[in-house]
Amino acid sequence: MSVALLRDPEIETGSLEDVVAKVEENPVSVLLDDELYARFVAHLKKGIADFVPDLSTATSRKKIASEAYKITRHKTTIDDAGKKLNEAARKQINEVDAKRRTVKTELDALASEARRPLDDWEKQEEARVEYCKAILKAIEDCGNGFIGGEPQPFAVLFHELEEKIVINSELGEFEEQARVAHRIATDKLNAAFQAHQRAEADRIELEKLRAEKEERDRAEAERLENERIAKEAADREAREKAEYAENVKRQAEAAERAQKEAAEREKRAAEAARLEAEQKAQAAIEKAEAEARAVREEAARKERQREEAERAEREAREARERDREHRGRLMGEAKDALMAQGLKEEAARKIVLAVVAGEIPHITMEF
Repeated sequence: MSVALLRDPEIETGSLEDVVAKVEENPVSVLLDDELYARFVAHLKKGIADFVPDLSTATSRKKIASEAYKITRHKTTIDDAGKKLNEAARKQINEVDAKRRTVKTELDALASEARRPLDDWEKQEEARVEYCKAILKAIEDCGNGFIGGEPQPFAVLFHELEEKIVINSELGEFEEQARVAHRIATDKLNAAFQAHQRAEADRIELEKLRAEKEERDRAEAERLENERIAKEAADREAREKAEYAENVKRQAEAAERAQKEAAEREKRAAEAARLEAEQKAQAAIEKAEAEARAVREEAARKERQREEAERAEREAREARERDREHRGRLMGEAKDALMAQGLKEEAARKIVLAVVAGEIPHITMEF
């Protein structure tokens, strides 16, 4: 609905009093017609400007409060009309949104139904391409000696290539690629098989040579063993003679070594005593350092506690200040509203304080 359609011809040409009457009859009009609202406000301003108050008389003071109350009542009436207009607009918006959701759901379903044949074909085509690629992969794997990722004997690989893997027109555009891959795999498999046969012949020949060498090595080892036994007998006799002389020498050396060991033990005992003294001294130093560190840490902990207590007190003080400002602002607004109803400032202030103190039954103020 346009603004022009809401204008009343009588308002366009009538007096300012007519403007007020029309606004009272249809409060929503000033929300949709800026010109009408401007004339309405101008009328209210003119009424304020034309009235010359005499604050020395009760009649004049009541007149001031009455005019302010009329303006406040106009405000409330227009605001309520605007709320109803918004409710109607929101209802229409909700209905449109519900219809949009229905349209979206139904048309999405129709689009899916319309595309279903293409989707089915694409799935079939994807499956066909995957099958063709699997055939190519199987051919390539056979050429490399594998079936299903596992190495296989040559007989199984040749059987797989020649009998089980079938290349025909079902492969479509992959048929020629498959035939080329099949020839390459067959050539690779034949080459590998021939290399395997040559390696097998070489292995048999190598085993024969190895067996002959082992026989020669065995005979040589037997000869060397006989020589070793004879040599060991001669060496044993010489060793026994040498051992007797060695025993005599060892006894003399044992006596000398006992003396040296006694001296070494005394030296180690002295060194152990020195180390023990150093360890005790080091332990005392570490204990003193630990105690000093504990004192520093305790002092730091107490300082942190003090800072945290100060911060908590500061935050509580700031919260109380904010609450005091908030309560003062709300109480001021309540006082102003009472004054707008015609009360004097002192009376309005006392009423607000009485409400806050709970001295007026059935009336409370929420902060």
